Amino acid sequence: MFAIIDSRSSKRVISTLKGYVEGVFAFQTNGLTYDSISGHPDIFLYQDNDHLVVAPNAPVGLFEFLERHSIAYLKGKMDVGNDPGNSVQYNCLGTPDFLFHKHGYTDPIILEINREKEFIQLPQAYTRCSLVHLYGNNYVTSDRGIEKVLLGKGFSCFYFNPEEIRIRNHKNGFIGGAAGVLGKSIFFNGNIGLHADGQLLKEHLLNLGLEIVCLSDEYLYDSGCIFFV
Repeated sequence: MFAIIDSRSSKRVISTLKGYVEGVFAFQTNGLTYDSISGHPDIFLYQDNDHLVVAPNAPVGLFEFLERHSIAYLKGKMDVGNDPGNSVQYNCLGTPDFLFHKHGYTDPIILEINREKEFIQLPQAYTRCSLVHLYGNNYVTSDRGIEKVLLGKGFSCFYFNPEEIRIRNHKNGFIGGAAGVLGKSIFFNGNIGLHADGQLLKEHLLNLGLEIVCLSDEYLYDSGCIFFV
């Protein structure tokens, strides 16, 4: 098992993460999309239980890493670009039964491999940034619009205020971008205990039987998710 994470995550986070996996790929791009998300794997990668889809203009080093470790992937159709309209094609969330995204923005390969699933329309095209699937019908989001849709579908959805989640060049990041789930363990880029909602989220996760791994004692950092491959 390997991890992919924003290279701009703190040295402490990357060092701690290495203790849980065989290796860590520090993800970065230059000139492909705007700076705040240029190191975010969830802008260039889509992952569900059965597939990994990679944007065709993802860094060559990422393709070399995946092939070197015999990690299967599909190549998407659409390049990631430099504005909000063309930087969200891979930022969707897939579960065994559902695909969550905003209509009109999803890469065709992702739509094809999820054609048997119910597409759940969300108001936020930066879906993976804003939404964490824990397991079953349990979710965490930092977007009130997403929360409303999920609750309307009968899902369990814990709202986590995005304030105090750090990100480059913006007021705040999002909870999806600061987390990664591996089995029944949830990893955070930073310490949820430093957040005003942290204790409530901790209790919620423990009640669901999840192990919580805080990778540092710093404020949460939106690094475009932590991918386990």
